[in-house]
Amino acid sequence: MAYERIVVPKGSLFHYTKTDRLDAILRDGRIRRFKDRECWFCTSLADTLRLMEMTVMKEGHPYVDTQGQLRKYPDFVPEDYVILRLEPRYQNGDWVRWNQELPPGCSAELLAQAEEFSALKKGFRGDLKFYRNPQVLAVAPFLEEQTPGMDMTMQL
Repeated sequence: MAYERIVVPKGSLFHYTKTDRLDAILRDGRIRRFKDRECWFCTSLADTLRLMEMTVMKEGHPYVDTQGQLRKYPDFVPEDYVILRLEPRYQNGDWVRWNQELPPGCSAELLAQAEEFSALKKGFRGDLKFYRNPQVLAVAPFLEEQTPGMDMTMQL
């Protein structure tokens, strides 16, 4: 995996999670790494929805988990997800971008998708603390607003 350090993102950060983790996140006041070196964020709601479209919404598609094991995405249930709009608290830690690596000879389309995927995510090395009372956005209403085949480019 090719990591590079990036500048600290300015403003609010967005993080999607399953609703069953929400109470613990709010109680702890931090996003914890989940079997990974980093916890991951986006800098806009539109980027978060696009990242979800490229990952957890890909029912049955293969992916490599944090342990290096090949898995398939389970059925996507929009009601099982929320997006948090967070205001990070000061802390030490590195911000990184993970650049998706592909084998030589990949198509231009696949290279473009990998570049987009890498650009959407901002990684924080550690557990990210945030100020109390983040905005909690249910995912299902955003998806109900989308027209089939429409690109998810919503503004908050």
